[in-house]
Amino acid sequence: MTPSADQIREVIAQQAGAWFVANQAGPLDEADRAGFVAWLQASPIHVEEYLGVALVARDLPAAADDPAVPLESLLAQALADETANVVRFDESISADNLSRRYRVSRAWLLTASAAAAAVFFLATSFAWWARDGEFLGLPKTYRTAHGEQLAQRLPDGTWLHLNTDSAVTVHYSGSERVVDVDRGQANFQVARDTRRRFRVVAGDVQVIALGTHFDVYRELDNTAVITVIEGTVGVTMENPRPPTTDTVPPLHALRVTAGQQVRIEAGIMPAEAVAVNLQEAVAWLKRQIVFEKRPLGEVADEFNRYTQIPIEIDDPALQALAVSGVFDAYDTDSFARFLESLDGVAVQRTGTRIRVFRSPQG
Repeated sequence: MTPSADQIREVIAQQAGAWFVANQAGPLDEADRAGFVAWLQASPIHVEEYLGVALVARDLPAAADDPAVPLESLLAQALADETANVVRFDESISADNLSRRYRVSRAWLLTASAAAAAVFFLATSFAWWARDGEFLGLPKTYRTAHGEQLAQRLPDGTWLHLNTDSAVTVHYSGSERVVDVDRGQANFQVARDTRRRFRVVAGDVQVIALGTHFDVYRELDNTAVITVIEGTVGVTMENPRPPTTDTVPPLHALRVTAGQQVRIEAGIMPAEAVAVNLQEAVAWLKRQIVFEKRPLGEVADEFNRYTQIPIEIDDPALQALAVSGVFDAYDTDSFARFLESLDGVAVQRTGTRIRVFRSPQG
């Protein structure tokens, strides 16, 4: 049985809703963008239905993130020639004229196909936005268990990486994006948003991002360690004033720039940030542990963040032994063999622990 025109239109409306949600989720990759453009070019009906979804959603200016896809030009062509099968990309009309002509000449917005597109869009976008809390202003918590890591793109485009045994809660408002580090370590590649600043809270510590890439580690004793990979952050113990449209940090905030780190212990803010080895500080993003002349006790503690079988070192002299190396964070066997190669160090392995002690010959 040949499908009717209304049935065909309804299918196209559903496709338009799917493409709209894909564009809202973030910039399309090269393959998807090519598919989107090809779908638009296939028929002016595709353009009409796509913009119909955008108008129903009251979001026409953001119908596509990609400036290489001139939707207004496509619709102008469609309005000029209803029988065209392919639309060119060589004309444009003003947004006012587009909206006026569209409202006057396109009664299809009230038809079943437009209603189907609206329902599809609202149901799908509600599920997507509500999942991360941005649409309704609700908080969303992301967490990892012991030994797990997580990479998550947030609705605003920011990339969040969580290290082992960590949890953060994300809040959105009209003027701010706020992330509470409840425990553990989080890394942020902040997406630019001129309307909403990006703020991270770790206990009493406030970190204001200035378009940057940085790392926040909230340790068990509530010590906060902030490391900046790119750009600049402002770090303060004060509650920041309500945000403005600019990205100026609080007046008394400590500025921390790329390659620097600040450590806040017992609520005491240091006078200045210090230079840090970034390869070592953010090696966890590559699932590695990198250490350069660090006390063996600290290195063992770092491995214990990932391993299911803990490394135990009771001897204070061994805990203070300076060691260097690069290891897979989850490969404790290789680390144990490394320790066995050290003079005066012995390793005993059982099913429940890896014990490190002085060898009898040491």
